[in-house]
Amino acid sequence: MKKNVIAIVMLAGIMTIYSCKDNKKEQEDQTTTSQPAADENSGSATTSEPKTYTVTATPDAVLLGKNKEASIKIKDLTALELSNPDGTSSGIELSYKIELTNKNAIGGNSVGISTADFRLTLDNGNKIPPNSTYVNAEAEATKLSDADKFIIPVDAKPTSLDLFYDQTRVSIKLELK
Repeated sequence: MKKNVIAIVMLAGIMTIYSCKDNKKEQEDQTTTSQPAADENSGSATTSEPKTYTVTATPDAVLLGKNKEASIKIKDLTALELSNPDGTSSGIELSYKIELTNKNAIGGNSVGISTADFRLTLDNGNKIPPNSTYVNAEAEATKLSDADKFIIPVDAKPTSLDLFYDQTRVSIKLELK
């Protein structure tokens, strides 16, 4: 008889332990399935992606210099809308790189371009200077500049980029979409 009582008590204890574990798993499953929904809702309200524009340059490569020794190609042209903490627009940041190819024969002079002379023409007629970078290429070599950028004021759009080198000037048409 003692054996039967001990067996029943042990069986009841084991059943109680397993039933408690099943309840815990069900509670954990319910909380984990409900948490991502709450995180998704709260996360979407706090994070917002900045607006980007597609910018095209026509032509994207030009020759400059009295002897057409500097070939400049506009690369990585991007525009990003800037905004204040309250979400209102504070302008556009237009960034680009230039790829300078020196057309002089080996043994010839190097070509150096400072973007401080470049000007961005806006649709309101104003011309603005960029943050300045400098790129230098030896004869028959190509170099890529660091990123350069313009900060465009609110309610203005770029229309052209004027490039200057060695008393020559070329205008590149820009289109912002």
